[in-house]
Amino acid sequence: MLRRFACTIFSLLLLIVGVLVSLTPLALLRTKLDSSVFATAICIWLALVLLALLPATDMLLRKIWFFRGQGEPVAPDELRQRLLGVNAMDCPVAALATRKKIVFTWRCRELRWCELFSRLGKDRLDELHCRFDADLRTVYLYDRVRAVDFFICPDRVKTGRLRIPLPLLRGRMKRLDSIESYAALAEDDYAFHGREIKSPVVGTVLTSGWHVRYSLF
Repeated sequence: MLRRFACTIFSLLLLIVGVLVSLTPLALLRTKLDSSVFATAICIWLALVLLALLPATDMLLRKIWFFRGQGEPVAPDELRQRLLGVNAMDCPVAALATRKKIVFTWRCRELRWCELFSRLGKDRLDELHCRFDADLRTVYLYDRVRAVDFFICPDRVKTGRLRIPLPLLRGRMKRLDSIESYAALAEDDYAFHGREIKSPVVGTVLTSGWHVRYSLF
């Protein structure tokens, strides 16, 4: 895990260096260009950098944060059912399924957990989005967070817009190595950190024979 973090930091530094190097031609032409032309060139450069930076970062994450599945892969429907099994458990995590993905998050709409989150002063709602590629037997995971306010539980829970959290990368937890691990935890055992959502999902996917890749989107 430490090696992956080191590779990620090193790759991002190289990416930043590459971005700065790409500015060199403009810097050399600075004295030969009018101020308005130079400002326009800088704006175009910034736009191109922003357009290229997100896909490049996403490519790095997918390459470095790849985990190979273990054993014979199960059918896509079987994997989805294993992951959705969390909804039948007495735990603070719920899963919402759509046709293309499953979103895991805290059960802030249920009275018991809503009141607990309110007492703890929780102001952030973690989400883990899982997108399935049946051809490659791969699940792409990307983190999102929302601001949350618990006015009146559970009827008036206000959530904000989705945003990409920092840091993006979260290691696995030994005590939560699969969805089934939730059954062994009591309410007081949770720290309500995003890793308590991601770790069981990663473990369940890998032991089902599917690969995992972290992604930005």
